[in-house]
Amino acid sequence: MLSFVVDARLPVKSIIRGPDCVGKSDDIAYNKGVERLIDILVDETKNVKHQNYNDYSYVHSYPNRDNGSVIGGATCDRQLWKLDCWSCLVTAKNKLNDNCGHTHDARIELADCSIWYKMIR
Repeated sequence: MLSFVVDARLPVKSIIRGPDCVGKSDDIAYNKGVERLIDILVDETKNVKHQNYNDYSYVHSYPNRDNGSVIGGATCDRQLWKLDCWSCLVTAKNKLNDNCGHTHDARIELADCSIWYKMIR
């Protein structure tokens, strides 16, 4: 049974709340909650293969991006993700704790990913 509530009608930062939030800063608790949610979604979607990649091609929007092109020197970020749900989620989770020298925030990594709206209802 899930220990936190997911509500796709709410803004991304508001949809994850759980025991990890108690006594910690919002950002740390939020990222921890995202990791736990991603674990669940990875397990549930790892065998999903989309029939039409054009319908499930995710361009993840970043503050330093324009139509998928990296600007501002953020060379560690992928320019365009055209992946199935499982790959997209695994990549997002891995990027939360990568060692490329940039700070990655789950709000940036997942905020505009259509997975939230297609998979969590």
